[in-house]
Amino acid sequence: MDDADVVVIGGGIIGSSIAFQLASRDVGRVVVVEKGAGPAEGSTGASSAIVRTLYSRPETVRLALHGQTAYRNWAEFTGIEQPRSRFHPIGMLWLMGYTNAEAAAARDRLIAEGGVAEVLDAAGVRTRFPALSTCAEPFDLTGQIPHSCRDLEAALYEPDAGFADPTGANQDLIEAARREGAEVLFRSEVQAVRTDPKKVSGVDLTDGRTIRTPLIVNAAGPWCNRLNDMAGVRLGWTISPTRVQVAYRLRPAEVPEPIPVVADAATGIYFRPEASGQQIVFGSVLPEDESERVDPDHLKTGADATFLDSKIHALHHRIPALPHRGTVTGIAGLYAINEEDVHPVIGPTSLDGWWVANGFSGHGFKLAPMVGSMMAQAITGTTRPFDTDVPLSFLSVDRTPLTVQEKSVLA
Repeated sequence: MDDADVVVIGGGIIGSSIAFQLASRDVGRVVVVEKGAGPAEGSTGASSAIVRTLYSRPETVRLALHGQTAYRNWAEFTGIEQPRSRFHPIGMLWLMGYTNAEAAAARDRLIAEGGVAEVLDAAGVRTRFPALSTCAEPFDLTGQIPHSCRDLEAALYEPDAGFADPTGANQDLIEAARREGAEVLFRSEVQAVRTDPKKVSGVDLTDGRTIRTPLIVNAAGPWCNRLNDMAGVRLGWTISPTRVQVAYRLRPAEVPEPIPVVADAATGIYFRPEASGQQIVFGSVLPEDESERVDPDHLKTGADATFLDSKIHALHHRIPALPHRGTVTGIAGLYAINEEDVHPVIGPTSLDGWWVANGFSGHGFKLAPMVGSMMAQAITGTTRPFDTDVPLSFLSVDRTPLTVQEKSVLA
């Protein structure tokens, strides 16, 4: 039987961030237990890893901005001289059907929290990104309704946004956590949570090991409900494992660069180039495409043909130079969606020593560095460089659901 000061359940981007932040503050022995065989086998590996800051809540904007600072300075943040993950600062363009006033309000909201943003008109978009159509007319993906384009009135551009490598970032955080003294155990699934009598006392693993500890953090992503049930904890939030699809196709040389990250309300998709620039990654921004609730242990990992067919039409509409040839492939990953306000619930629960970081609803990658910061500050009472000033209470388990503009990844 082993002893630990903290056990983190889940070794994805959230769990590894929490472990790194705790271990670097001398909290004692930190042990991460992960049922997968290696990093990024859950939600992290299928993430599009877009790092942007536009949210409807100022606190979430600030968390995303602080996370973006970490990703843009990843070597310094992790203390790894040559990290696996690299930030690609290609900017993000929001084609959301804005009026000039709406785009200016969104810009001002980001600037008020320390971000950088600007409003572009149709000519400005075409000048910067000649591959992109500036049509703002909603596009019928069935092809049954004739389409006539009209130019957008205004778009919002985040020049500091971009994307990173999700698997590499997860591996980097694990390396950094281990360097600081944490242990990360793969193929180590939790079978039971020990309580004695109203507080946690340890975890039993399926291989027969027991780790005694006074503090457990549930960072198990789409498996979080199962762990909360083991602990006998009812959060009071509806967190649903959800299948989310992502597609890929080649970007031929005739498609002009640059292509930024794009969120496109007229077609209901987002897209970005892959790191090499030879592929385009694309998916949905529509809430109806985030409605397939699933058992995370029985996930259909391939994308549906109907999804690929409709989204490729949307991509062709936004990038007219994209040839109608080539193979479209896709995968499906998992979100743990908080049905009440699509924001995570973070911090201590009604069971003494049982902490959670659950329900990220597609925001996990971009917020992960600061989730680790928030949790570590709350647990240890100490601060470090890159820490966020957003209080844990903003996302606490006992908060009132937040008011958001819409319940999607664009909340």
